[in-house]
Amino acid sequence: MHLLNLVSLYNGTMGTKTFFSFGIILVTALLIPVFIGERAQNEFVSNDPFVLGMYYFNADEDTHGPYDLVKARAHFEAVIAENPRGNAEVWYQLGRIDFLEGDFSAAIERFKTQIEYFGDTQPAAHYMLGLTYAYRARGNPHASDWQRAEKSFLHFNSLAPMAPWSRVDLAWIYFSQGKYQEMIPVLEEGLMYNSTNPWLLNMYGLALLNTDDIVRAQDAFAEAHEYASVLTVSEWGASYPGNDPASWEEGLVSFREVIAHNLEVTRARMQ
Repeated sequence: MHLLNLVSLYNGTMGTKTFFSFGIILVTALLIPVFIGERAQNEFVSNDPFVLGMYYFNADEDTHGPYDLVKARAHFEAVIAENPRGNAEVWYQLGRIDFLEGDFSAAIERFKTQIEYFGDTQPAAHYMLGLTYAYRARGNPHASDWQRAEKSFLHFNSLAPMAPWSRVDLAWIYFSQGKYQEMIPVLEEGLMYNSTNPWLLNMYGLALLNTDDIVRAQDAFAEAHEYASVLTVSEWGASYPGNDPASWEEGLVSFREVIAHNLEVTRARMQ
């Protein structure tokens, strides 16, 4: 399942259609423990249901490895059936699967349970909680889910201030509500730590474009275009390891196309 989203919105002042992409990052290598599965002629042997769950969740970099969410879920649920508090990550992993399958309410309950049982030992639970609230908010007429998403991302930022992904998605929350000015400090702080991150730069360009800072928007999109052009499929996949590896190449191509379009729109507005 590929979670890169191509979203179109009309700029309220100029009436210009602007496409943007935001990074949905299910895990980050710096924060989330990753299991590297052993492989031998497509055979994997383990008696540990959590290890098996991670194996079928394809939590390594092998694009030809297994990706079976049904089996992964079954093994994770077996861990919980044995002892709901026996593994400090299993609720989080189950929540990720619920999110991927679009069951946002179930995912929220999993992440809340993870936090209730284990606090901040798995910081990304707060990130995924924010992301899930934000996805649910898209079809929810109430503002409460946007507010919950914002609160979760801000808490995650306090735990991992250098992580770019929560800033990209927090900015997306503001963008979705037309709060373009609020995007700018969030993204500028992120760029202090990750100045070459094309996701941050692309979103920064959108914030600038929608606050009529056209020249700097063009610069941001141009930089995003430059840095996205040298991303490899493996680097892309490392940012999206919860998704099916078969989607990595398509996702990278789509991301580059979105940035190129944003740059083209911005240059047209300068003329």
